[in-house]
Amino acid sequence: MTGHDRGRTPQKGDEYSHRDGTTEVVFTTQDDRVLTFREYPDADSFDRTVSSATYRGVNEDVASLPEASAFADADETGDE
Repeated sequence: MTGHDRGRTPQKGDEYSHRDGTTEVVFTTQDDRVLTFREYPDADSFDRTVSSATYRGVNEDVASLPEASAFADADETGDE
């Protein structure tokens, strides 16, 4: 699959690979807004991307979520 089908509404779990090595996944959609999370290949890539952004502090709703490992599939963790 290449690119995003512009006529298609984003769905939870849709995953995109960017040319710069980042991965972006749709987390939720609501009221025509789309929340995604991005994974950068390294800290330097993250730094370059956010260097022109305005830091807004810590989002406590997100900070209080469980660690990413809590969302892993049982097959990936070896638990059954």
